[in-house]
Amino acid sequence: MNTRAPSPFDGAYHAQRIQQGRSLMEQKGLEAILLFSAPRGLAAGTRTSGNLGWFAGFSPIWAPSLLVLTADRATIIAPGKNEVRLFSTRVGAAFDVVGAGPDGIMATALELLGKCQWVGTAGTDELPPRFVAQLAAALPQAVALDAELQALRLTRAPIETELHRRASAISDAMIERAFAYAAEPGATPAGLMAEVEHEGRRHGADVSRLWLSTGPKPPVTYFEMFELPETLERGDRVQLGTMVSYEGYFAQGLRIGSIGPADPALADAIARIEAIQDDALALMRPGRPAHEMGDLIESRIDAICPYTRESDPFRFQSCHGLGLDYSEPGLAAALAPQRDRSRDDHGPVLQPGMVFEIHPNFSLPELGHVCAGDVALVTETGAEWLTRFPRGVFPIT
Repeated sequence: MNTRAPSPFDGAYHAQRIQQGRSLMEQKGLEAILLFSAPRGLAAGTRTSGNLGWFAGFSPIWAPSLLVLTADRATIIAPGKNEVRLFSTRVGAAFDVVGAGPDGIMATALELLGKCQWVGTAGTDELPPRFVAQLAAALPQAVALDAELQALRLTRAPIETELHRRASAISDAMIERAFAYAAEPGATPAGLMAEVEHEGRRHGADVSRLWLSTGPKPPVTYFEMFELPETLERGDRVQLGTMVSYEGYFAQGLRIGSIGPADPALADAIARIEAIQDDALALMRPGRPAHEMGDLIESRIDAICPYTRESDPFRFQSCHGLGLDYSEPGLAAALAPQRDRSRDDHGPVLQPGMVFEIHPNFSLPELGHVCAGDVALVTETGAEWLTRFPRGVFPIT
């Protein structure tokens, strides 16, 4: 018998989100909103996949889509029959769903807008060029609403927190499988990557990816299979990071394991990174500016790393918001390491339900690249870790 898991989002959720969109329209003096969502399977490669997901609680993993919201209608335009079926199954009670073909979604959206002239848009910076031209010709006075919609997305419903919690548990299971597999005779880096990504899918992740570095002093992160060494050897580190999405909501965990005794200098470096994480968590209280977290992490890294961010052989961002996009766009500017700290504008403040990835990372001449990372949830009284895999350098035996 075929069974299908119901959507975790109910009619009350959809009604509230649609009403929030209409309230924004009224506030801005608009007749409609038109928004674009890229496929959520692009993960870190897009900043728009959560646009439609925030309203509907669902968007396809490998197809773009559009939403047209007016005072009396909420319509999703899907590019194919499969996507029409998916939307109809998941959200058909709350939204009209129409199919248009991959080349016709913008024309169909513009037709639905009819004579509307005052239209707000979001996600247009990721539109294919042919759609940009169609939109500009039809609605030259369109108003960008990206910032306003991104700000709305920062206030989370309880169900969203639970989906982040589930994604974090899947990340923990993936890391556990990584180190268990690495201890097996004949284990290989390629096999490890395949095992871990399969583990995430086995637990229901819609995005399950792994980056991996191995060797005694990994200098960088590897995403491509061809970059991986052929074998795992005693004395190697297994340094990895997950990228998980469950029902569109992201989580990530970073850990280092050691095949054989860990270098004491490595254990010390990871302990210092985890102390930075804990200090960031302690700072995360509702009402505080989000940028304080990023500033603290960057200043603490600068105090122990011999390289500047610019001269570091390999360093990526030390923290970011998590949501329906891998990096929550409404928090990106506040948490950017290169942000202008002289400005008086403090940006968004922390709210209960916000979720962050805290992963300080940097290079040391004697150790290469070092990192640790966990998912943190802002609560009513402070913050808590959602990822729970044991910290420190994991012994692979």
